[in-house]
Amino acid sequence: MKDNIILNKVTDDDCKYLWVWRNDPKIRNFFFNTGVIPWEEHKKWFYSKIKDTNTKIYIVQQGENKVGVIRFEIEKDSVKVSVNLNPEFFGKGLGSKIIKLGTEIFLKETKTEKHIIAKIKKDNIASQKAFEKAGYLLIGKRGNVRIIVLSYYKKTVFSCKKDDYET
Repeated sequence: MKDNIILNKVTDDDCKYLWVWRNDPKIRNFFFNTGVIPWEEHKKWFYSKIKDTNTKIYIVQQGENKVGVIRFEIEKDSVKVSVNLNPEFFGKGLGSKIIKLGTEIFLKETKTEKHIIAKIKKDNIASQKAFEKAGYLLIGKRGNVRIIVLSYYKKTVFSCKKDDYET
């Protein structure tokens, strides 16, 4: 299978894919909320996010296959990024490619200079490696969360209060 992937903005048709992937037992353990999300709750969340001008969600395709999703949420001082793969495509090396391409597209579309932050559970080694391979820098951890930050436009390393993060 070719590694070529494309990203498109999510549509109504993608709602169910995201819900099924999110509730897959292999994936739920990587979320901070590990519970099953009911369909009606997911639909409400999905439609609020696609209408939110501070949120960009891209569905990722490889050929005819929907292989994942990447979401960016613009906050006051930063941008939060989240990625989720279709469980059928785990272990195929697509995570870092999705993160890198998604980040490049997001930055091109928004022209933001805010830091992009991924909060990842410390036992989610695959996600940590994927973000690092895509150019994100590990800056510290807090509790069971690792904070990974990338800045394309600012050349300085993300600064934070020492009390906020352990190194």
